[in-house]
Formats: sequence, C-alpha cells, structure tokens
Amino acid sequence: MKPDKIKEIISGKIKELKKLGNKLNNDLDKATIHEFRIAVKSIRSFLRLLRTAYNEPGPKLPGKFKRLYHIAGAIRDAQLELENLAANNTSLPIYSGKLNNDIKRQKKEWDRHYSEKIFRKIKKRLAGYEYETLSPDALAAFYNMKITGMKTLSNTRPCTSAQIHNIRKQAKDIIYTAKLAQKEWKPAYKKLKHTPLAQLEDIATAIGDYNDDRVQLEHLASFSSPETELAEINEIKKITKKDAAKLKKGKKEILDMVKKIQIQKPQKQKTKLIILNTKLHEHKINAQKR
Repeated sequence: MKPDKIKEIISGKIKELKKLGNKLNNDLDKATIHEFRIAVKSIRSFLRLLRTAYNEPGPKLPGKFKRLYHIAGAIRDAQLELENLAANNTSLPIYSGKLNNDIKRQKKEWDRHYSEKIFRKIKKRLAGYEYETLSPDALAAFYNMKITGMKTLSNTRPCTSAQIHNIRKQAKDIIYTAKLAQKEWKPAYKKLKHTPLAQLEDIATAIGDYNDDRVQLEHLASFSSPETELAEINEIKKITKKDAAKLKKGKKEILDMVKKIQIQKPQKQKTKLIILNTKLHEHKINAQKR
C-alpha cells in the first residue's frame, strides 16, 4: 500500500468520525454512539497496524478525542443496562434512576469537552505524518502477532477480565483491518485465506457480551443508596449472583474458543516439489549411466 493510499484511507475515516461526532453533538442516541465507537476502533486498528509495521510509536489519536470516546462509552454502558433491565422485566427503581442520572451527567461532560477543533487536530496530526509503503506481508505479520498475543493472554492464570478484554481488542484489530484490506488492499487480503476470521468474529462477539454482563455486575455490586428498599436490595443480590455464575461459565467458553484457533500453514507449492523431484530423478539416471 502506497503512502498516498494510506493518507486517503485515514482522511476518509477522519471524515466519518467528524460526521458522527457532529451527529452525537445533537443527539447522543444509542445507535449513533455504537456507530461512532466502531468508527473509532476501525481507525485505531489501522493505526496500530501502521505502528507495528513501522516499528515506531506514532501516529496516535489525541487525548482529548479519547476522552470523547470514553464519555460515549459510559453513556452506552448505562443505556445497555437500562435496556437489559427492561428486557428482563426487572424493577430496580433507585438503581435505574441512578443510571439515568449517569447518562445526564455524561451528556453534560460531552457538551463540555466536544469541539470541532479536536477533529481538526486529528486531521493535522495524522495528515502530517510521513507514511511509508506497506508490504502485503505486513498485514499477515500483524495478524500472527495478534493471534499469538490472544493465545498468550488466554494461557495466563488466573486470566482476569482485563485480559479477556485485551483478547477482544486483539481479535478486533484483525477483524477491522481485514475488512479494510478486503475493500482497499486486495494483495494483502489474498494472504488471509489461512486466517480464521469467522472464529475471531465469534470470539469478539462472545467477549462483547461477556464485557456487557461484567460491567453490569460491577456496577450493581458497588451500588449503594440509603433510599433503596429491601426488595430492590434483594433483587440486586439475586441478579449479581446469577451474573457471577454466568461470567464464570462465559470466561471458560471464551478461553476454550481461543485455544481452538489454528492458523493453517500454506501448503508447499506442488510445482516446486515436482521440479525438485524431477531434478533428483534426472540426477539418479545420470549417476546410473556413469
């Protein structure tokens, strides 16, 4: 991939971020937050690929932009918890009120920190970087590194929730860059036929569900209010006990999924073997003649 193509891809992703950021500035709805976070993860994965290929620190997204990303994530977590409680017909009035207040507070944080200058800073920082040509082999090497990292994390004992989350980040880096390569970098994408993309999608989805349950469990377990009645307290205890058992089972299933990942090594080219065998056969015949 040539430097001009790299800049073109990054420019397109920045435009998408700005568009979604402006949309969120008018309405921080769940669907747009989801789109925004996916767009952030996509450009972040591409930048990680570049840093790995170039073996140097830059380029990175600015800290002020990361703050907006985390604010949007906090709002999304609260929205998902409220949605989950409603889907299960669970009545937690005081806790639900706390979640709604969290959303209101985070929206104020968004209003306080949001600025179009942030997106101009992203553009200036990333457009000004001196990119080098990327070999298609760089993508395959990136994937091997990520999958090795996933397996290393899964073999850690005990494997913490933070490490489970990092496994998902490794898998997502592969998935997002694979989608980009399929559209924008065909020579590199052709080298991915031995990469278990479907398995990685399943792992990322499983960990996403696991993380949502973990966040809810942590929030419920740490929740305390003098206004909470005994019935709500008992319901929270019931939910946390159920969620804890679910997370334990989910973690085991995720680690088993990671262990099963296998990258098939490309078979040796038959043409080369035929040529080699032919030469050996000719050598034997000549030796016999002598």
